[in-house]
Amino acid sequence: MKPEFEKIDYGSKSSFNSVKIIRNNRPVLTQAWHFHPQIEICYTLKSSGTRYVGNNISQYSEGDLVLLGSNLPHGFTTSNMTEQYVIQFDYDFLGKGFMSTIEMEGIKSILQLAKRGIVLNGELKEDIQAKVKHLFLYDNMKKLIILLDILDSIALSDQWTTICSEQYTSSIRIGQLSRIKKLFTYIEENFHHDITVHSASQLLNLTEAGFYKFIQKHTKKKFTTILNDYRISHASKLLINDNLTIAQICYQCGYNNLSYFNRKFKEIMGKTPKEFRSKYNVKQNTKSNID
Repeated sequence: MKPEFEKIDYGSKSSFNSVKIIRNNRPVLTQAWHFHPQIEICYTLKSSGTRYVGNNISQYSEGDLVLLGSNLPHGFTTSNMTEQYVIQFDYDFLGKGFMSTIEMEGIKSILQLAKRGIVLNGELKEDIQAKVKHLFLYDNMKKLIILLDILDSIALSDQWTTICSEQYTSSIRIGQLSRIKKLFTYIEENFHHDITVHSASQLLNLTEAGFYKFIQKHTKKKFTTILNDYRISHASKLLINDNLTIAQICYQCGYNNLSYFNRKFKEIMGKTPKEFRSKYNVKQNTKSNID
């Protein structure tokens, strides 16, 4: 299935769009996978699930804050109730040529990088979260000033990470995006089973050799890397939110060898599953004591 084109309607008097989105759930990628010419800031107030951006699959949770560039395919899937602040604007929403002025050099650069998607971290994320909430209190010039302040703050900071690989480009043909989306859906629905290159290549109607070339070209990753990233991301969520044993989580995430699971988890997350769970529990206990 092709990513859906979404038409953004600002209304006759607005220079950009700002809306609070509330959904009971949206668990299926076919409901979420879309793109639009407008640049988007998305701040998740409530919900957790899987975030798809370009050629990247990641887990997201409350507080997630991303800047997504023009025509970058994206979607959030979750079985939970969702509340998100969404701000959308055209590249030239301040007027044709305005982005080429010297005052806008920093913002122009960060919006170019946003074509790969940007996730905010640390103190920058906390600062922008507060500013986004503040923006939604206004419907006048103050609102526009806050948006510019948000973009300027991101441009001046280094507390952010690009989401897609450096070589990723949203100029991939729609048919190629459809194949990537089909593969993502297949991983999401079957990661807890044994997934082989043979079965994945058949899904995309490619030979195994052609499949390897296609994945490497459009994701700059090996298929096993994509699959392990998704499985370990899901495992980290289970370690935080469930009382399952590490062995149970290992098998639920599609691994049939506990030592291999432990090794891959540490390779990707920087900690063993036991260390990861212990550190999170310490944080939670500290927070509870403060509260």
